[in-house]
Amino acid sequence: MENFGERLKKLRAEKDLSQTLFAQKIGIHVTNLSKYERNLSVPSLDMAEKMATVLETTLDELVYGKQKAGNRINDDELLSLFSKTALLPERQKETVKDLLSAFLLKNNLKQQLAS
Repeated sequence: MENFGERLKKLRAEKDLSQTLFAQKIGIHVTNLSKYERNLSVPSLDMAEKMATVLETTLDELVYGKQKAGNRINDDELLSLFSKTALLPERQKETVKDLLSAFLLKNNLKQQLAS
Protein backbone atom coordinates (compact mmCIF):
# COMPACT_ATOMS: atom_id res chain seq x y z
CA MET A 1 0.00 0.00 0.00
CA GLU A 2 2.84 2.29 -0.90
CA ASN A 3 1.68 5.89 -1.47
CA PHE A 4 -1.75 5.06 -0.01
CA GLY A 5 -1.73 8.22 2.09
CA GLU A 6 -0.99 10.48 -0.86
CA ARG A 7 -3.76 8.88 -2.93
CA LEU A 8 -6.21 9.17 -0.05
CA LYS A 9 -5.39 12.85 0.46
CA LYS A 10 -5.59 13.57 -3.28
CA LEU A 11 -8.95 11.83 -3.72
CA ARG A 12 -10.36 13.53 -0.62
CA ALA A 13 -9.21 16.94 -1.88
CA GLU A 14 -10.74 16.25 -5.32
CA LYS A 15 -14.10 15.75 -3.57
CA ASP A 16 -13.51 19.03 -1.70
CA LEU A 17 -13.84 17.28 1.66
CA SER A 18 -12.00 18.60 4.70
CA GLN A 19 -10.26 16.09 6.93
CA THR A 20 -12.86 16.73 9.62
CA LEU A 21 -15.86 16.19 7.34
CA PHE A 22 -14.36 13.12 5.68
CA ALA A 23 -13.46 11.60 9.07
CA GLN A 24 -17.05 12.15 10.22
CA LYS A 25 -18.44 10.51 7.07
CA ILE A 26 -16.34 7.38 7.55
CA GLY A 27 -16.76 7.27 11.32
CA ILE A 28 -13.23 7.84 12.62
CA HIS A 29 -11.39 10.56 14.52
CA VAL A 30 -9.59 13.13 12.40
CA THR A 31 -6.31 12.17 14.10
CA ASN A 32 -6.58 8.65 12.65
CA LEU A 33 -7.31 10.05 9.19
CA SER A 34 -4.26 12.27 9.46
CA LYS A 35 -2.14 9.20 10.29
CA TYR A 36 -3.49 7.40 7.21
CA GLU A 37 -2.75 10.37 4.96
CA ARG A 38 0.81 10.63 6.31
CA ASN A 39 1.39 6.86 5.85
CA LEU A 40 1.93 6.46 9.59
CA SER A 41 -0.90 3.96 9.88
CA VAL A 42 -2.80 1.61 7.58
CA PRO A 43 -6.61 1.31 7.72
CA SER A 44 -8.44 -1.98 7.97
CA LEU A 45 -10.03 -3.38 4.84
CA ASP A 46 -13.48 -2.39 6.12
CA MET A 47 -12.30 1.17 6.71
CA ALA A 48 -10.65 1.35 3.27
CA GLU A 49 -13.94 0.19 1.71
CA LYS A 50 -15.82 2.93 3.57
CA MET A 51 -13.29 5.47 2.33
CA ALA A 52 -13.62 4.30 -1.26
CA THR A 53 -17.42 4.46 -1.06
CA VAL A 54 -17.47 8.00 0.34
CA LEU A 55 -14.88 9.06 -2.25
CA GLU A 56 -16.96 7.38 -4.98
CA THR A 57 -14.01 5.37 -6.23
CA THR A 58 -12.95 1.76 -6.23
CA LEU A 59 -10.87 0.08 -3.60
CA ASP A 60 -8.29 -0.67 -6.32
CA GLU A 61 -7.97 3.01 -7.15
CA LEU A 62 -7.64 3.98 -3.48
CA VAL A 63 -5.16 1.27 -2.54
CA TYR A 64 -3.16 0.71 -5.72
CA GLY A 65 -3.78 3.83 -7.78
CA LYS A 66 -5.45 2.01 -10.63
CA GLN A 67 -8.87 0.66 -11.41
CA LYS A 68 -9.00 -2.88 -12.71
CA ALA A 69 -12.63 -2.51 -13.78
CA GLY A 70 -11.94 1.05 -14.84
CA ASN A 71 -9.83 -0.25 -17.67
CA ARG A 72 -12.98 -1.73 -19.18
CA ILE A 73 -15.79 0.45 -17.79
CA ASN A 74 -15.78 4.14 -18.69
CA ASP A 75 -19.06 5.02 -16.97
CA ASP A 76 -18.25 6.61 -13.58
CA GLU A 77 -21.79 6.12 -12.28
CA LEU A 78 -21.69 2.42 -13.12
CA LEU A 79 -18.28 2.05 -11.43
CA SER A 80 -19.64 3.80 -8.35
CA LEU A 81 -22.64 1.48 -8.25
CA PHE A 82 -20.39 -1.58 -8.53
CA SER A 83 -18.19 -0.20 -5.75
CA LYS A 84 -21.21 0.28 -3.50
CA THR A 85 -22.54 -3.16 -4.41
CA ALA A 86 -19.25 -4.69 -3.27
CA LEU A 87 -20.05 -3.49 0.26
CA LEU A 88 -23.37 -5.36 0.43
CA PRO A 89 -23.82 -8.60 2.35
CA GLU A 90 -23.13 -11.74 0.27
CA ARG A 91 -26.80 -12.59 -0.14
CA GLN A 92 -27.60 -9.17 -1.59
CA LYS A 93 -24.55 -9.36 -3.88
CA GLU A 94 -25.90 -12.63 -5.24
CA THR A 95 -29.25 -10.96 -5.90
CA VAL A 96 -27.54 -8.16 -7.84
CA LYS A 97 -25.56 -10.73 -9.86
CA ASP A 98 -28.78 -12.65 -10.61
CA LEU A 99 -30.50 -9.45 -11.77
CA LEU A 100 -27.59 -8.51 -14.02
CA SER A 101 -27.38 -12.02 -15.45
CA ALA A 102 -31.11 -12.05 -16.20
CA PHE A 103 -30.93 -8.62 -17.83
CA LEU A 104 -27.96 -9.60 -19.99
CA LEU A 105 -29.59 -12.90 -20.99
CA LYS A 106 -32.76 -11.08 -22.02
CA ASN A 107 -30.75 -8.51 -23.98
CA ASN A 108 -28.76 -11.27 -25.71
CA LEU A 109 -31.94 -13.13 -26.67
CA LYS A 110 -33.45 -9.94 -28.11
CA GLN A 111 -30.35 -9.41 -30.24
CA GLN A 112 -30.41 -12.99 -31.47
CA LEU A 113 -34.11 -12.78 -32.38
CA ALA A 114 -33.57 -9.49 -34.19
CA SER A 115 -30.85 -11.05 -36.38
